[in-house]
Amino acid sequence: MLTDNWKDLAGKAQSTFQNSLKQAIDLADFDDELAKKYRILPSAIGTNCEDFGSPAEYPLEEYLKTLPQKVLDITEKDPVELLKDLKCKKVTCVEVLKAYTAASIVASKLTNCVQEFLPVEALQYAQQLDANYESKKHLPLYGLPFSIKEMIPFVGRSVTHGSLCYLDRVVDYNADIVNILIANGAYPFVRTTNPQSLMMLECVSFAHGRTVNSHNGNLTSGGSSGGEGALNGLRASPFGLGSDIGGSIRCPAAFNGIYGLRTTLGRIPTADYFSCNMGSESILSVTGPLSRSLDTVNLVMKTVIEAKPWLIDPTLVPLSWKKPYQRKYRVGIYWSDKIVNPSPPIKRALTVVSKKLNSLGNFEVVPFEPYKPEKVAQILGKLYFEDGARDFRSTLQTGEPLLEQTRWAIEGAEDLDMHEQWYWNLEKQAYRKKFLKHWCGYTDADGNVLDAVIAPVFPNVAAKHETTKYWTYTSQWNLLDYPVLAFPVTNVDESLDQPYTDYTPLNDLDKYFYKQYDSPSSFSKAPANLCLVGLRFTDEKLVEIAQILRG
Repeated sequence: MLTDNWKDLAGKAQSTFQNSLKQAIDLADFDDELAKKYRILPSAIGTNCEDFGSPAEYPLEEYLKTLPQKVLDITEKDPVELLKDLKCKKVTCVEVLKAYTAASIVASKLTNCVQEFLPVEALQYAQQLDANYESKKHLPLYGLPFSIKEMIPFVGRSVTHGSLCYLDRVVDYNADIVNILIANGAYPFVRTTNPQSLMMLECVSFAHGRTVNSHNGNLTSGGSSGGEGALNGLRASPFGLGSDIGGSIRCPAAFNGIYGLRTTLGRIPTADYFSCNMGSESILSVTGPLSRSLDTVNLVMKTVIEAKPWLIDPTLVPLSWKKPYQRKYRVGIYWSDKIVNPSPPIKRALTVVSKKLNSLGNFEVVPFEPYKPEKVAQILGKLYFEDGARDFRSTLQTGEPLLEQTRWAIEGAEDLDMHEQWYWNLEKQAYRKKFLKHWCGYTDADGNVLDAVIAPVFPNVAAKHETTKYWTYTSQWNLLDYPVLAFPVTNVDESLDQPYTDYTPLNDLDKYFYKQYDSPSSFSKAPANLCLVGLRFTDEKLVEIAQILRG
C-alpha cells in the first residue's frame, strides 16, 4: 500500500492511461479524418483527476457520427452475428480488435469509461487466434474482445478498485473467469473504470475522474461497474465483466440501456478479486456479464459454466446452464417498494411490460407487494461495513479525499464485535426465509410458483451526479442472493413522461427523488430499464423470459 501524496498518485494513474491510449491509437490505425474528428470531440476527461471535463450532451450521437463506416460495420453488428463472420473468416480477429479499439478510444473520450487500454496483449491474442484459425475456430467465443472492470485481476496490471494507494498492487495472474474466457477464444482489450470504494451507484474516483452516461452526458453512468455500463452502452465492446454487491452490474446496465446479469452466488468465479473488506462473507459480491446483446449474455454464461469452473473455484456450485423451455409463466409486477415511488418513465416502463405480458397467451401477471424493504437497509447498514469502514478508511492515508457518494455509503457504519456480526447474520437469514415465504404466497391454486418478478432497478432513470442515494431497489436482491437481469424497455419521452402533478410524497426520501425528476428534458434520451428477479439458481429462466419480452 502506497503512502505517497494522493495527487502524485493520481498523476501516475493518468500517465498510465495516457501511455496506453497512445499505444491503442497506433493499433487502431487512426487515419487523418478520424484523428481530426477525434481531436474536436467533447471530452469527459479533464486536465486532472478533479476536473470532469466538458462531456457531450448526447455521447452516443457523437460516437456514431465520429467512427468511420468500416468500423461501425463491425462494432454495430450483434456480437453473436459477428462470431459467425469470425468463424467463417469473413473478418479476421485482428480486424475486429482494431475496430473495437478505435470504438473504445472514441467512447473513452466521450464518457471517460476506460481505465487502461490493453493494446499490446490484445494484439498478441488476436494474432495468435488468426494464426491458429483451423484449431481455434470451433471455440464458442472465437475472436471476440471483451472489457473487464478494473477490480478484476489481469496479469501485469495494478488492481486498485478505485483507491490510489493500491497502484503498487500489480498482480501476476489473471482472474479465473478471465482465463476461462481466454481459453474459449475471447480476450480482454480494455480495463474499465470503477469508483472509489466500489460502494456507490456512480463512477467517480481520483484515479480517472468521472465516468458519464452513454446517452446523456449530464447524467451518471451508474456504478460501480460504471465504465462497463458506459462502454457497452455505446456498443464499443461486445461484452464486459462487472461485479455486483449492491447493484453494481444492474445499475450501470439500466442507466445505459443494456443488459446486465447479477448472477446467483456460486454460478461463476469471483474468489480471486480485490475489494474492501476482503474476507467478510456476510454479503458477497458476484460477477456477471454486461452487453447490449441478450444473446451474448446467454452465450457468455453458457460458455463459462460449461467450462466447469467449480473444478477451479471451490466456492462454486456444480450446476450446468440449461434452457428451461417453459410453456407458461407466472410473473409478478413490483410497482413500488412504497418507500420511494418510481419516476414517470419507470412507471411507464412497468406499464408497457405489464401490458405486453398480458397480451401474450402464456403469461399470467399478478401485482407483487413489497416485503418489509425497510429491513433491507437496516440489515445491510450493518453487514456492508462490519468493521465500521476501518478497512476502507485505511486507504485514505495518502490524503485522498472522501468522495460524497462514498461518505454517504459509509455514514453510520459501526465496528461490530463477533457477537454483533452473528446477530446481524441471523437477521439476514431470518429475512431470507420470511421473504421466500412471501414469494411463495403468490403460488396459484394449481401449485404454480412465481417464475419471476419484474421491478424497477432504481427509482429513476440515470440520475444526476451525486444523487443516487438510495439502493434498496437493487441491494434487496443482494441480501436475498436472488439472480437479477436488467433489461431495456424504452427511453424518456418528453411528452409522455411529465412530472407527477398534485403529488403527495410518501416521506422525505420520496420527496427528494420526486424533486430530482424535475423535467423530462433534464433526462432526455435516458434509457428506462427494468429488471427480472428470480429465486436462487434460476438465472437461465430470467434470460429466457427476457428473450420472449424482446420478441
